[in-house]
Amino acid sequence: MRRTHRWLTRIALLPLAAAALAAPALPSCGGDRLLRAKQIEQRAELVGGPVAMADIGDFLLENDQIRVAILGGRDSPGPGIFGGAIVDVDRRRGRIGEEGGQGRDRFAEMFSLANLIVPDPTATDVSVLADGSDGAEAGIRVEGDGEFLFEAIGLLRAQEDLLGLFFPNVRSRIRFRTDYLLHPGDRFVTVRTTLLLDDKPPPSCAPQRSCEECPDGYKQDPGGCPTCECSDVLPLDNATAPVSVFGNILGDPPDDAQRPASRRAGIVAGDFVFFGNQNDVFAPGAGFDEDTAVQDAWNAGRNSFQEPLTFDFVAAAGGDVSYGYFTKAEEGAAPSVVNVPLFASAATAFLSASRSCLFSEEDDAACDVHRAFSYERYLAVGDGDIASVTDVMHRLRGTATGTVSGHVLWQDTLEGAPNARVFVFSDPDPSRPFGSLDELVAANREARGDVGLVNQIDADVGLDPSEDGDFRGALPPGSYVLVARNAAGTSMSAPVRVSLRAGEQVAISPRLPAPARVRYRVADGTGQRVPAKIAFASLDAAGRRLAGDGRRRVYLGDGRLGNGNRAIEVTATGEGEVEIEPGRYQITVSRGIEYGIHVERDVTLAPGRAFQLDATLVREVDTTGWMSADMHLHSRPSFDSGMPLPRRVSTVAAEGVELAVSTDHDVETDYQPTVRALGLEPHLVTAIGAEITTLEQGHFIGFPLRYDELDVPSHGAHDWTCEPGGTILDAIRASGDGTVAPLTIVAHPRDGFFGYIDQLGVDTYTMDRTPTFLEENNPVFRTASCDFDAMEIINGKRFDLVRTPSLAEVVDWNRCLARLNAAGSAAEVEAACPEVAGWLRAPCALPGGATSDPGSAAVLVATADCKRRARTELAWALMKRVLARTPDEQDRNWSFSGTSADSQELCGPAALGDGPVAEGARDEPCTYRAGQVDDYFRYLERGFLPAQVASSDGHDGSKEPGFPRTYFRSATDSPAALETPAAVESLRGAHAFTTYGPFIRATIGGKTYGEVAAASAGKPRELLFDVQTASWFGVDRVEIYLNGRMIRLLEPTMPPTALVDVRGKVTFTVPDRDSWVVIIAMGLEDRNLMSPVSLDVPFGEIQLSRLASDAFGRIPAISAIFAPTPTVPDWSPVPPYAVTNPIYLDVDGNGRYDAPLPRPDFCSRPCDPDVLDPEQCPAKQDCLTEEKVCGFPIPGKCDHRRPALGHHDD
Repeated sequence: MRRTHRWLTRIALLPLAAAALAAPALPSCGGDRLLRAKQIEQRAELVGGPVAMADIGDFLLENDQIRVAILGGRDSPGPGIFGGAIVDVDRRRGRIGEEGGQGRDRFAEMFSLANLIVPDPTATDVSVLADGSDGAEAGIRVEGDGEFLFEAIGLLRAQEDLLGLFFPNVRSRIRFRTDYLLHPGDRFVTVRTTLLLDDKPPPSCAPQRSCEECPDGYKQDPGGCPTCECSDVLPLDNATAPVSVFGNILGDPPDDAQRPASRRAGIVAGDFVFFGNQNDVFAPGAGFDEDTAVQDAWNAGRNSFQEPLTFDFVAAAGGDVSYGYFTKAEEGAAPSVVNVPLFASAATAFLSASRSCLFSEEDDAACDVHRAFSYERYLAVGDGDIASVTDVMHRLRGTATGTVSGHVLWQDTLEGAPNARVFVFSDPDPSRPFGSLDELVAANREARGDVGLVNQIDADVGLDPSEDGDFRGALPPGSYVLVARNAAGTSMSAPVRVSLRAGEQVAISPRLPAPARVRYRVADGTGQRVPAKIAFASLDAAGRRLAGDGRRRVYLGDGRLGNGNRAIEVTATGEGEVEIEPGRYQITVSRGIEYGIHVERDVTLAPGRAFQLDATLVREVDTTGWMSADMHLHSRPSFDSGMPLPRRVSTVAAEGVELAVSTDHDVETDYQPTVRALGLEPHLVTAIGAEITTLEQGHFIGFPLRYDELDVPSHGAHDWTCEPGGTILDAIRASGDGTVAPLTIVAHPRDGFFGYIDQLGVDTYTMDRTPTFLEENNPVFRTASCDFDAMEIINGKRFDLVRTPSLAEVVDWNRCLARLNAAGSAAEVEAACPEVAGWLRAPCALPGGATSDPGSAAVLVATADCKRRARTELAWALMKRVLARTPDEQDRNWSFSGTSADSQELCGPAALGDGPVAEGARDEPCTYRAGQVDDYFRYLERGFLPAQVASSDGHDGSKEPGFPRTYFRSATDSPAALETPAAVESLRGAHAFTTYGPFIRATIGGKTYGEVAAASAGKPRELLFDVQTASWFGVDRVEIYLNGRMIRLLEPTMPPTALVDVRGKVTFTVPDRDSWVVIIAMGLEDRNLMSPVSLDVPFGEIQLSRLASDAFGRIPAISAIFAPTPTVPDWSPVPPYAVTNPIYLDVDGNGRYDAPLPRPDFCSRPCDPDVLDPEQCPAKQDCLTEEKVCGFPIPGKCDHRRPALGHHDD
């Protein structure tokens, strides 16, 4: 991410800044350098910054260089759970206006990790270890018993008896003692953790006699029984190569104990680090594109839990502060590395040290007897770039370096380029000249398998008061190639080779050509300027639009867009000027799904020249009587979103969304001041909401909420700690702003442990629930509330969560993907999926064609590129099959008489072999992942009628607002006249439909969505409907459902330019029961896709649960027990797709819809505990005495965000 200030503003402030710098930053305390550790007593002692989380009562560690805040023993307000974590980190700043808690912290959270367990300190377990008054060391100590952060890895304790049959004495009970240490002048925190084992002794051990107290535990005898001798602290071994997570935790099976090197269950340790979305993560080699490194490893069959990615260090840069994580090898030892088993949106796990004792007796005295282990690592603080972090690392490690310095200059004027960035690449061939960055990166990919970006230096680093483009960075000796860019990333220098020796200083002056400029004016059909989006897609030499990242260089920190886009400009006013890198472009101007687009097919933008862009966007879709809403939007207050509020609000308006609801994680945000400042009131109305983000029960949204300006940082968002879903929902309703009862929404209900319905263990066929074995002891799951107003039927671009796939779809996908991943040549890539005709759009393009050397580096790189493209095309080919439900597939799903477990048996790992799928079983459902649409249909049959809504869940630029969105009936078509209470009640009444593009009007007897039409059994009834789309996408499939059965399949053939894709009526016979009708419309042909405006999903998510299950499945001794489950494709282009809420038919004449089946059993229903009637509750549930509802009698009470697995407090 780039710094948030502008250099011209800072130049204007130079006199003030110079005065501040001339003054002493702090009282000198008798002339000694500042060093202290203390509990924070007043707000002026806080670090402060855009994402600062510490408060009074937490702890401060500071010297004359850096300031660090550590949580006390309280719940974490950040992405973690427990206290005792580092949360705020910044350089010490002495400028006026930056004192008293007004720092620039952009760090999220960091806490210790051992065997996938993290410390849970109580209120008395965080303390000042050394206050720094001796001038030598200041420290904060955090102690706590270990707990699992994520349920996906809680099975290490939940299944310890089973695991013990194969791997005895797995260390799943650990007490942590972490010291955060700081010394005078250091720009890094030393983090030293001692791990105290708390394993249960074998049953054969005699009761331990009275012994002297041993702070580090007691040694054990050869039988594993504790003795009275105090244990020494044994240092763990720093990682020097990939370290298997489960390989170290579990050790080797006892059957292998006779092998000399066979090892027992051990310890692997490091930290969970949440750098946060205010920063861009950097790893040497991959640069700022860690996603590609992770995906490439996964696609190559490398599970990072079994074989983690390894780096010399990992850093993150954002604004005027940067951070780095690394270790230091012992003298004479091999260089240490950081293992990264998890690079995910939820967290990044670093493993820095491990130790496993031998099964043999030879190391008993040196290893087995010990009960305490320690490891040390460092968190460095830089000035905003990577080089200022590595400078700290090199100094600490004693690494010899040379220095490269100079000025980045504008080529035409030779003036300094303020805030330019200099990128340092490995030199793949010192004898070869490189004419461009793209040529250099291609050579590095051939030589080393990555782009070769090893460091990055900011010009005018930090808060340099003289912004003249000067830069300086320390690098180890070697040959490098440097490339400079301006701050906006719109101008690139030629590559400059630098050969550096230890102690040498080399000066260079990279020169930048002038960027191109585009002046634009965007108006609607009346000539009025309107908010809009302008996308610049790169073209190749033949004028063809590039795919994927195109010429956007994600590894330089640009952020991934895709669809060949080099840049996207969002304008709130419809008029302005934008800089862009010179080149050949296709320019697309848009304003969401209701408007046409303006396309400049082929434009060459020259250095220093301006291009005039005038675009008129005509509103093509008639939405009279309806308005659109996005009720799931994130921005900078969310720890996982770096989007500034002006950018967030502008993107919403540019996509034509009319009601925007802020839903930051556990924080309320008010968009309205930003809307006013940007002059967007005619286009956009906002409401204050929040996404209550529990760890174990999924996520809940509510709006409109009461905003408390003084309640920092949550502004009134409810604290969900230890509360069941029903209590959370009640609290959301009690937090309303008073204008209307808040709308309560269950977000992404089937998204694993982020989804409420999945976490409840709801069976999609029986509609009952069974708590998962990881949550069966968690008291918040005693009850299951269904007292919410709405559910997200489609969320973000997660098409994998929409429909339950068939057996054939799952088998074909998994078989083809396995062959594709194993392919070693272009021919094997092209032959990977004979089951799906036409899945690969074009053959692999290899350098040299058919005569190329298959083993050459260039061919290997080209084959890898083809495999990436082939995976995406295969994913889309199978996703189309999943989304397009055939009548037979729907009948098989709808009439399935078993449970979800029965369905899973049909398509388990054994079904993924090479044998043909039985013809009669191909259309049977495979329910490893239940589709939300299929759940929705069964809810309707049981009278459970929450409104179905859709929202983007946008965190960054890749998930545009309104993709998808919800249209609701409205008495006004003007956002300025829309009242939030009216919108809420329309949504609560399900007078709405959800869409990625198609606009669907439908009525039965004049009644539309959420309404009840009169009908007579056995009589014909007409459904009148039309589907509109703007002229750049279209619909080619419409499915109409009556009571869960597909009664009509329409396949319109109109071209995308048609504005009405289908219009007509469907006549059907009314059943002899109250009924419901739902319409699903989609466009699956390539010509109909949303790709001209909406960004494709570039690749699937690799979450912790998927990594862990796959890793367990690779362990031979237990692979049959913990086999990984089949997957479905979870990335693709964005198709037009829409699902309506139901139109009800009243057949019995009572004026309402009466469902044929009782309410779902998973919903806790009232009962009387004093009445002995087993029929009060479903078969697996009891009438709970305290709650007076049906549920599960899970004992104990939660005293934190989640209880220990298998433990309860009475």
